[in-house]
Formats: sequence, structure tokens, C-alpha cells
Amino acid sequence: MALSRLASQLFVATATRSLAAPLRGAMGLAVAQSQSLHLVQRSLSQSTRWAAPTKVEQDMAQFLSEEIQTEKKSLKPLDTIDGFKMEKDGADLKLVKEANGEKIIVHLNVNHTVDSAEPDDGTQEAPEMKSKPNFEVEVVKSNGETLSFSCSFIFEQPEQQAEEGFEDVFAIDEVTMFEGENWSEKSYAVAGDILDGYLYDLFMNYLDERGVNASFAEKLSDLSSSYEHSLYINLLESLQQFCKK
Repeated sequence: MALSRLASQLFVATATRSLAAPLRGAMGLAVAQSQSLHLVQRSLSQSTRWAAPTKVEQDMAQFLSEEIQTEKKSLKPLDTIDGFKMEKDGADLKLVKEANGEKIIVHLNVNHTVDSAEPDDGTQEAPEMKSKPNFEVEVVKSNGETLSFSCSFIFEQPEQQAEEGFEDVFAIDEVTMFEGENWSEKSYAVAGDILDGYLYDLFMNYLDERGVNASFAEKLSDLSSSYEHSLYINLLESLQQFCKK
């Protein structure tokens, strides 16, 4: 009798599961279809909502139109530095010169390099913006050996420099050597501020002999300023077109 009841219970449980399985499958299919329909409806709603420029985008486009015209009026020509060939790649600039069996290569990036050339005097006129980027100077010998200098502009006021007894426009921050273009983080580099003072002066004279001096640095700043300004205008124009779509 106990065996018969057990068999009966197993039969009922199996039958119940068999009947419940199609029901769960149908319910799951209905839920999935409902979710898919909801996603389609939400997608259509969003595409309809953003199909045309919004009020904010229209305001931005209008402002950018005026701003672009203003910026173009103050854009200066991109003059190269005598003796150097210029290569542009996005925000990167590369200047190359060959002389006396050596190749002089100057690398710089114009991002985040712009500041006011003079302090704001409180007048209505905006102060001129100048780019003073950090730059790398590589002197490559004919055998591929490279002596590299990491340099940066000095932001101290001229009267402060005069009090300290120097008038350098830029400083040597780091010196390193490597083969060809095989620089890596593993290459040893010495900081400029711990170099022997006489050796530091010799390095500055070494760069001066190769045309990298105060005059070059001023021209480099002008070149960087013009190039950065042109990239800024290109960004504004791209942003304006983006707001109109």
C-alpha cells in the first residue's frame, strides 16, 4: 500500500510539472515580448525627441558663429622658424633641421600651454594669449647617438631675473642620452637643477651653437601660439557643426 501511494504521488508531481512547463514558457515569452516592445517604444521616443537641435544647441551654435568670427580676426599667420622644417600632427609640432652632420629635432605639444602674456590691467580689452610649451631638443649624431634636453619656459618677470643675475628665456629641466629614437623610461636622465653650474652653462652654450637660444625660444612661443589658436578655432567650428546636427 505504501509503495502504491508513493507511485501515485510521483505520477501526480510529474504530471503537474509537465503542465506547468508550457505555462512558464508562455509567460516568459510574453514578458520578453513586452520588454522588447517597451525598448522599441523608448528608442523611438528618444530618437523623436533629439531628431532636431534643441534650444540649447541652437543658442550654442549662434554664440559659436559670433565667437569664430571674433577669433579669426586676431589669428596670426603660422610662420616657420628659419632653417627648420615643420611637421604637424594634431596638437604635436615637430621642427627638424640638419646641419654639420647633425640633426636637430624639437618636439612640443600645444595642449594646455596658453596663458595671458601680460597681467589683466582691468580694462575692457582681453590680454593677448601666449603659448609657452615645454619642449624637447634632440641632437642626433650621424652614428645615431642622441643627446636630448627637456626644456621649459621661465615665467619669472624680467626685473626678477635681472636681480638674480640671468636673463634666460628657457631652462634645461633634464638631460639624457639614447640611441636613435629608442628613448624609454629606462633611459637614465639627470635633472637640470642638480647639474654642476659650469656644465649647465656649457649645455646652454651647446644649444646656442645649434640655434636653440633666447631668440629661437621667442619665435617658438609665437609659432606655438598661432598653431594653438588655429586648433582652437577648428574646435569651435567642429562644435558649431555638431550642434546643428
